[in-house]
Amino acid sequence: MNIEKFCEKYNFGNILNISKLSGGLMHKMFKVETDKGIYCVKVLNPEVMARDTAYNNFVVSESVSNLAKKNNIPVSCALDIGGDYLKELDGYYYMVFDYVEGKTLKDDEITIEHCKEIGRILANIHSLDYNAVGLNPEIVKYKRLYDWEGYIANPNFVKMSYRDLYLENYSKFNSILKRANERFNATNINQTICHSDMDPKNVMWKDGNPIVIDWECASVSNPERELLEDALCWSGFLSDKFDEVKFLSVFREYSLCRSINGIDWYDVICGNLVGRVGWLKYNVERSLGIVSNDGEEMKLAENEVIKTIDEINRYLSLVGRMYSLIESLIVNEDKKENADVIEKIVAENTFLKGLGYKESNSGFTNKIYLFDDFVVRICIDPNNEERFKNEIEFYRKNSDNDKVPKLFSYDTTKERIPYCYEIIERVKGKTLYEVWPYIDRTEQEKIIDSMIEILDSFQTQGQNKYDFKDYLKKRVKKSKDRCNLDESIYLEILGLIDEYFEENIFGLIHGDLHFDNFIYDGNNLKLLDFETCMSAPIDYELRIFSIYDTMPWLWAGIDTDMVTFEKDYNIVLPMIREKYRKLDNITNIDERIEIYAIIELLDNYSHTKEEVVLDTIQGKISRIKNKDSNLNKTLKKK
Repeated sequence: MNIEKFCEKYNFGNILNISKLSGGLMHKMFKVETDKGIYCVKVLNPEVMARDTAYNNFVVSESVSNLAKKNNIPVSCALDIGGDYLKELDGYYYMVFDYVEGKTLKDDEITIEHCKEIGRILANIHSLDYNAVGLNPEIVKYKRLYDWEGYIANPNFVKMSYRDLYLENYSKFNSILKRANERFNATNINQTICHSDMDPKNVMWKDGNPIVIDWECASVSNPERELLEDALCWSGFLSDKFDEVKFLSVFREYSLCRSINGIDWYDVICGNLVGRVGWLKYNVERSLGIVSNDGEEMKLAENEVIKTIDEINRYLSLVGRMYSLIESLIVNEDKKENADVIEKIVAENTFLKGLGYKESNSGFTNKIYLFDDFVVRICIDPNNEERFKNEIEFYRKNSDNDKVPKLFSYDTTKERIPYCYEIIERVKGKTLYEVWPYIDRTEQEKIIDSMIEILDSFQTQGQNKYDFKDYLKKRVKKSKDRCNLDESIYLEILGLIDEYFEENIFGLIHGDLHFDNFIYDGNNLKLLDFETCMSAPIDYELRIFSIYDTMPWLWAGIDTDMVTFEKDYNIVLPMIREKYRKLDNITNIDERIEIYAIIELLDNYSHTKEEVVLDTIQGKISRIKNKDSNLNKTLKKK
């Protein structure tokens, strides 16, 4: 690059002084003083500019920044260079801006007022009309997974300062990305103009007033994701100084201009990881010399890898907390009505009077309120009432079972309170999702022993038999109708059900057995949530565990979902099979469990349409059929 030559050619004057500016992670920024003025010159990354869409992206971004300026949003726009916003000279592209006499803020300099200002500006940017600059939404659907293991084979990998950190973490990145892609796609429908990089390094402050710079990433994109990301950046997350009050200040001020209601914020939070994982991948490749051989750029990327892995891990630990904070701002009539209902329930049950409580985020079809020693569960979905009553009946019949919560009170009449509700014991401890990856094999085996003991404590109660094959086929038919499953695959699954479910050992099962319904205090294990308890073949209890090696996170709560990984759970079913001797009496037990896995995966495929899930289903079908075929060949030889 040659800034002197560039300034001379395009009439910016004779160079008096050049100094490099900090902050650019992809491009290089310089303060350039000439005899005609003081400028900020951006020298664009050659690797980025080699991309087919790069030049047009910069033109679009400056069109957006000019639109923002016309709408009284404080911005710094690129200067016109002979009719263009960027010019090429000797293989390098340049952009020029008026130099802004101001400063960017460090985290400890950012105040609540700064955060409010950012919330207001962001809402105004999201209110711009993208049609005014000829843009249209492009609804992107991500399915990308990356070859993280392949980078380890790169000859430069052993030299990287992030080597050990990467080896410790890389196996979970695609697991994270699978879920992030799905949730990104689910929330990407809503589109507005976005700046897409409005963190503290891209806002200059002069006399307390902001000027938004660096619009190169501006596009039509999802506004909720940008709001979340900017609230994180301005609340100190990037430097591991996350401040809840600052985070909420950005959201609250934004919400005064644009509504944040009616958004699935959990999906937004999880989907936002797509960008971070993608940035990690890009910097791994930069650092290894795959996309650049510039030594300075490779070193910068090496540091970014360390920083980004740390950010991803800290982000995962904040998922549930961020969701709770955002939900606390959303005011609607349902919340007011629910507050009235819980107060009436407290009034009806004198042992609750004067006790403090808080609402839990763990309920879906029920509202849940937590007291110190009690849990109030309110059935707010009329379609769930029969299942809710089913749980109450189970607790009534098993009042002497110390492995399940005690039932203290309930009302299903809806005479005084318009909902069915129950008050049960608040079991102290953590869910198994919270502890399982962090305990040793001995303790895991102890937990599995306790789990089997709990199942045995009520399993003999349910003996009413029915056509279980028909029950399974109806489940498969329901999933098939939702996803237009190929008829041949559908018929193969039905054939397997006919073949392997002729004989069944019935008993009372929990029906929703997974690690979020077990509470462990370090010594004792208890089982919760008996809404789906039913009479069924006892091995059907393992239907969820049958895909714990593939998708264990599907039943995790908001705090554990994104930190639940296959590698920690692929031992669960084998451990149960080894220890639960009752299963040995079931004919074709291994094939039956595989068929349960096929049915559960099909249900997931009917919602996500992910081809990898369908491939897994077909692989399981083939394995069962091949095993059966090989057995027949062996029998014929005998």
